[in-house]
Amino acid sequence: MNTPKFGRVNRTRIIMIVMIAIVVVLLIIVGVLWFLTGRNKNNNKDPKTTPTPTQEISMVTATPTMAQGTKVTPTPTTKVVIQNTPTPTVKPTATPVPTTAVTAIAGLDTVPQVMRQTVGALAEETVADVEIWGGSKAKNPRVTIETFTYPAFVSVLMTCTADGTNDIHREAITFDKNSGDRLAANQVFRETYLAIIKERLQTYAAEKDETFKRTSFVNYEEAYKASDYNNFYIHDNKVTFVFGNGTLTELTHKEFTFDAELAEATAFMYKDVNGYEIGYQMRTNLDTSKPMIAITFDDGPYEKRESQLLEIFDRYNAKCTFFAIGERIDGSKAGTRSIKAIAEKGHEVGSHTYSHVSFKKEDCDKQAFWTEINKNNLVIANTIGYAPTLIRMPGGNDKLDYMAKNLPMPMINWFLDTRDWDGGIIYPEKNTEADINAKVTEVSNYVIENAKDGQIILMHSLYYTSAEACNEIMATLSAQGYQFVTVSELFYYKGITLENGRVSYSTTTAKNYNRDYSKN
Repeated sequence: MNTPKFGRVNRTRIIMIVMIAIVVVLLIIVGVLWFLTGRNKNNNKDPKTTPTPTQEISMVTATPTMAQGTKVTPTPTTKVVIQNTPTPTVKPTATPVPTTAVTAIAGLDTVPQVMRQTVGALAEETVADVEIWGGSKAKNPRVTIETFTYPAFVSVLMTCTADGTNDIHREAITFDKNSGDRLAANQVFRETYLAIIKERLQTYAAEKDETFKRTSFVNYEEAYKASDYNNFYIHDNKVTFVFGNGTLTELTHKEFTFDAELAEATAFMYKDVNGYEIGYQMRTNLDTSKPMIAITFDDGPYEKRESQLLEIFDRYNAKCTFFAIGERIDGSKAGTRSIKAIAEKGHEVGSHTYSHVSFKKEDCDKQAFWTEINKNNLVIANTIGYAPTLIRMPGGNDKLDYMAKNLPMPMINWFLDTRDWDGGIIYPEKNTEADINAKVTEVSNYVIENAKDGQIILMHSLYYTSAEACNEIMATLSAQGYQFVTVSELFYYKGITLENGRVSYSTTTAKNYNRDYSKN
């Protein structure tokens, strides 16, 4: 039987179709592979593609030189500046900046540049020592700095807080504005003022903490330490002393402040906040080739007699030193007028204690001793505008070792004692002319016959006969070339420095000037 013709044809077609399908599939696979390969190549050459962060950083920090033929568009300059200026600047991980230096100190920019490093270092130290001030539970310390600027001084107060609220430590610093040097308390205030503050603190400090009663801080059996007062600042018409936490020894970590009026304190300063010198001003035009003698007067003021003396001094261009008793000034209009007139005429005012009490025993009442010293210094300072710097103890007392160790003033005694008080006449109208003349002659002849260059002469400003004798003395000695000077002028022009805790009698011999009586 013959096979139909169309059957053979169908098999041939089927084979051809299968082969064509295979070719088509192969072509499709090849095309897909080619397409994918070509896309990857185009991706690597696409100028609009954003590089990875690593690539971008490398580009920004590298030198912007492009390879020849590249199609990459350079990054704009502004973009480089922005990405190259991180805020804030971060140091390498190996030396991190302490958080406190950046975030825990406020107000340092208010401190003048010359003092800023000192204040900044102390502020960082305060923050680092937060546990010392606030205990182990004190966290998140912060120091706030306040600055008070005057023509002569710059004062800084640093207040350290913990946990954002509790004040745990204060540090006060005062600088010399011109030099930028930090100043100790006894470089700004005379030590007589620190003694006054100490006396006031006896009650005040004990109220703050019972511990203070057991320390030298308020115990007059021991000398006070000037360094205890170095934490102070001047502000708002006040001087504030900060005590505790390292400024005092043997104390618990409790702080307190003590305020003094600036107007009062100024009378005890070497210069005021404006830079003007405070205190007795010596003459600068004396002739060092001529002999000098210092006549001193005790027990005033007594206006009736001192007005007579001031007229005599003017005749001979004389300046003298008056050792005044505060009790005769305090509450007395005549005494106040007289001591002011003495100071205004350029004479020197010294202290003779408040009520002329003589302390002759080592076991004397120390509180009473300091009341006599401090009260008199305050009365004089408040009256004439400056504190006395010299003292003469009643009776010329120079035998107490306690005074030698503690008294913050030079003591001035005398070389010639006129004994003008012995038989001296206060009221001439109640005495005969013969008696008056006899006493005047006795006193004046004694001085004229014994006076020598560099000596200190003792007289008293209560007696009429003393004033008349002074007139005779100055008339005679001025004709011999003597200059009549204050005690401070005498020692200054003789090149001798008066020292606290020592007694002086004259400048003529080593035995009699600045004798350290604590060793005798």
